Amino acid sequence: MTRNTGRRLTLPFVILVLVAGCRSYDGVKIRREHAAGYPAAFREKTDEALLQRQTLGLEDCIAIAMANNLEVRTAGIEKRIAKLDRRIAFANFLPVVSLDYSSYQFDPEISLPLSDDTTVRIDDVQSLLWSASVSVFNPATWFLYGMHTRGEEIADQIVLYTKQMTALQVTMLYFQCLTLEQAERSLTADVEAAEALHVQVAALEQEGLVSGWQTGQAEVYTRARQAELARTRRVHKQTMSALMAAMGLAPLTEITLAPQTPLEPPGGSTEDLILEAMLNHPSMRIADRKIAIEKEKVKMAIADFLPVLGAFAYHPDSLDSSILPSNQWAYGIAGTLTLFDGFANINEYKAAKERREESFIAREQTALTLMLEVIKARQNLETAVDQLDLAERSLGVATRRYTEKIEQWKEGLVNSADLLKEAAQQANAQMQVLAARFQHQVATATLLNVMGKTETDDEDKDKKHEG
Repeated sequence: MTRNTGRRLTLPFVILVLVAGCRSYDGVKIRREHAAGYPAAFREKTDEALLQRQTLGLEDCIAIAMANNLEVRTAGIEKRIAKLDRRIAFANFLPVVSLDYSSYQFDPEISLPLSDDTTVRIDDVQSLLWSASVSVFNPATWFLYGMHTRGEEIADQIVLYTKQMTALQVTMLYFQCLTLEQAERSLTADVEAAEALHVQVAALEQEGLVSGWQTGQAEVYTRARQAELARTRRVHKQTMSALMAAMGLAPLTEITLAPQTPLEPPGGSTEDLILEAMLNHPSMRIADRKIAIEKEKVKMAIADFLPVLGAFAYHPDSLDSSILPSNQWAYGIAGTLTLFDGFANINEYKAAKERREESFIAREQTALTLMLEVIKARQNLETAVDQLDLAERSLGVATRRYTEKIEQWKEGLVNSADLLKEAAQQANAQMQVLAARFQHQVATATLLNVMGKTETDDEDKDKKHEG
């Protein structure tokens, strides 16, 4: 009776592992443990990222986001996968060597008869097989490797694009937080002024100089400024949470932002901006490499008409307890040529050519879309500049009128209702200026982004200038 000891021991072990794995999964327990431990781990990660950083500027926020943002980290993983795919494709150029060893043990009572009066007892048989193969002529492997090389370059550009979009998001949230901080300070001053005015009007009512409804109007105005201040603080907290999430940190963490120098919009004509966008934007580089991939696919389709040659060699070595060891070498070249496969290779070649043409059209569409985005971003920036200039002028006029009304109110030339109306207009003008400044920063950041000039880190700054 023959016995294969390796197979006898392996099969029960594999079955045991599979059964244990199926029975050990507890989805409810896993979800409970994750929900219980994730917040604390997230806070610990946040504290580590903010270590020795009391105040964060825009560059600090972007640097933290580049290291912790989940989309950036996912893009980095995809980049490493693309690199591994290219290395796998390169393995087609290398020889494949395999080793097969088997050992059989026989029942000592079994004997092999050689003649009527002669028998030989067989105790064991061992065999060892070395085999090696290497591709000699297979053009498809070169084209496959080229495809994965372009794929790795696309992954690089996707990482850059993801980082730029994340940096844009962080930039917009950062300036929105600064704008809301300024709005809070302005509204706090408005509330204090409204409360003081309410006290003065109430005192005048006690003296019989103003009507009761005027005191009520002053009180309503004070409540309105208080409600606006409370709303602004809530929006500020929401925006700060969104900024922390974009940085990949715990949303409930409180940080202090340092005032940042406003972004400077790019100069030049719209045509120059479009040209720079087409040279630098990652989407155009991705489109270029997609065309290169489709060209490689056309070459692979052509390679299907060519023969494939491969060299091989193997060396079996057998050791039998009853006979002398025997071994031999075998080597040669094997070739394969497809003569007819139902026109599948011909139709695949035609389809590859059509996909190549489609990739050219896709690049044209990408270029056209990018041109429109640059034009739109440039027009939005010009609109934001006009709105900011108008808001600042309106604030100047409203401030002078409010100052004049205060002096007239002190002299009794205007009533408190007119004064409150001017105060509301002056406060609204202040909010309009803050909103216009924020929109100007958003428009500037958006134009820089569609031009592919959003700053991320030093490594990506170098890549933006690569071909």
